[in-house]
Amino acid sequence: MEILTKHSQGITDKKKYLFFSQLYSLLHAGLSFSRSFNLLIDGQKKKKDSDLMKRIYTHIIEGSEFWQSMQMTAAFTALDCGVIRIGEETGKLEQSLLFLSDYYQKKNEQRRMLIGALSYPLIIVIVALLVLSFMITVVIPMFEQIYTRMGGNLPGITQLMLKLSANFPVVLTVLGLLTLILIGTKLIYGEREEYRRFTTGLLLRIPLIGQLIRIHHQAQFCKLLYLLVSSEVSLLSSLNMLTSIIRFYPYSRSFKTMAQGLRRGETFSDNMARFEDLYGNKLITLIRVGEETNSLDQMLLNQSKDITDELEHELKQLGNILEPVLILVIGAIVAFILIAMYMPMFQLGQNFNG
Repeated sequence: MEILTKHSQGITDKKKYLFFSQLYSLLHAGLSFSRSFNLLIDGQKKKKDSDLMKRIYTHIIEGSEFWQSMQMTAAFTALDCGVIRIGEETGKLEQSLLFLSDYYQKKNEQRRMLIGALSYPLIIVIVALLVLSFMITVVIPMFEQIYTRMGGNLPGITQLMLKLSANFPVVLTVLGLLTLILIGTKLIYGEREEYRRFTTGLLLRIPLIGQLIRIHHQAQFCKLLYLLVSSEVSLLSSLNMLTSIIRFYPYSRSFKTMAQGLRRGETFSDNMARFEDLYGNKLITLIRVGEETNSLDQMLLNQSKDITDELEHELKQLGNILEPVLILVIGAIVAFILIAMYMPMFQLGQNFNG
């Protein structure tokens, strides 16, 4: 999920917000692009940031478009470059800068919500893993020595825990190797269509996480399409541009399919209805109303705001749900280990009483 990606190639989302908002403010105040950019360069406190701005400006002076200059630095995402490209080609650069400024402001706020929602559950998980590791590597072997001297048959769950303790280093090694294999597979096959289709499909099936991903991309879709439609870009051209801006595979594929449908003369909403699992029945219905009433741009604007609000609400709810679930799961695991290790003692006590 993009919300979780803090930066790309060394430039943080916070710096992107400042860059786009400051450039918008300068241009909106009536300064020329050249004067505005030089002021931005002079205002950078860190040499790294100043050098980045200078590289962009140098590419522009040499004849490249603004969005191409950003792309050459490899410091901006496809969305950043795509939105600036829209602004340049439609003569609405200020609107594109304002869009990106608002986008990164919202993204930073959503990240703070997500960190707030996950920080406490994450601490619980880390502490629980440390405690469980201690129990498996230290406590259980102590019980094993006691039970070995006692002799007799041990319950099945006790034998299971003793085997897990004995093979714990092997389990950790296997998990480490699997992690390395997954990372290597991502690096080698990450751009292949089959890999993207499989991994994104898997992500969308994860409870809660899959829904958050859908809401995030629905909001992004509405915002970008509103920017394009309000800039008087045709729907067909807009969908073609979105294909290269929103790279999440199911949505990128849906744009291509919808563009093909528009070429055949089909309506936009009917094409969206083919991907109801991605866009939801409510959004498709409202888009259909927008088409029929010739108010598609306003409908997209309203939905982008509503869906963004829904995403923020879901992020808050995530923490409320995760916290008790994690506590219950961890409690159940600890209880299972304790029962498994103390069960032979209970049996011994019953035999003694008998």
